[in-house]
Amino acid sequence: MNDPWRIDESEFYELDDPRAQKEFLLRYAVLAPSGHNTQPWSFRLTDEGVEVYADTTRRLPVADPHDRELLISVGAAITNFRVAAAHFGFDTNVLYRDRPAALITMRETCAPDRSLRALFTAITQRHTNRGSFEHRPIDPEALDCICTLVESSEMTRCVLPQESERIAELVEEADHRLLADEAWRTELAEWVRTNESTAGDGIPAEAFGIPGPLSAFAPYLLRNIDLGDARGRADRTLAQEAAGLIVISSDDDRPALVQAGETLERLLLTLTSLGVQYSFLNQPVQVPELRRELWDLVRTPKPPQVLLRIGYAQPVRRAMPRRPVSSVSF
Repeated sequence: MNDPWRIDESEFYELDDPRAQKEFLLRYAVLAPSGHNTQPWSFRLTDEGVEVYADTTRRLPVADPHDRELLISVGAAITNFRVAAAHFGFDTNVLYRDRPAALITMRETCAPDRSLRALFTAITQRHTNRGSFEHRPIDPEALDCICTLVESSEMTRCVLPQESERIAELVEEADHRLLADEAWRTELAEWVRTNESTAGDGIPAEAFGIPGPLSAFAPYLLRNIDLGDARGRADRTLAQEAAGLIVISSDDDRPALVQAGETLERLLLTLTSLGVQYSFLNQPVQVPELRRELWDLVRTPKPPQVLLRIGYAQPVRRAMPRRPVSSVSF
């Protein structure tokens, strides 16, 4: 079985057909992150470029009832596509719509966006790291790059040290509430795979620290046992020990959420290029009352959409699976 994370970029230069070139670029787009690794996107190739659709058949009605994370995932895929296009000599623009969610227009150029091109190698190296991070601060040069990127966008904000402890408490409280909800646990279990699964989506149990043969029991355990206490304590520690926390905020309308996803992926690719690991601590955003408190705490202009922890850690050993481009494009 081909590894979707290993792409021979030299193959692109053998393609003369514009449609085939766009399909090749989609191999990078589908490597974007998504909630529960649902990969809720599809693409229609046109003469102008690529129409990007939100695939609502893969939505999470319990965890993401308003499709916030779904649309953010679509935005992340758009950034990956644009970064890859810039690397191969294309200028791109995004037009936001209702359906499709966006149209990416393309034209060949001898001067593609350098800031996008610089992120290209990070696409296939970016992985969400759910493990423990090392107890050390971000290196000064990397921190300077991160701060520059954060300050350049109204959507991003670094959490101040005096806010971190309360945010860690919110993460723990959110875990308690979410995992006490049988419907929430059931929905998560539907996307958890055995470690030997060949499915192109979902999360292998290994990502939750469940090894080998025990992974077969992971969906059952998630459905039937409230692990909120243990998970809450663990996630609170992850938040407390992170070298930094970053919030991405935006309005809750469709174009704003897609743009938040574009901003998110640019940040994740930048972190990856700097050797900095990350993972999501979005639980407080999924609980309306806690989201309101998080917003009051971080004082962003728009409501929070994503909460990230960043730091240094051992690289992820196993990348999340991906569906082939042929199954998400038409």
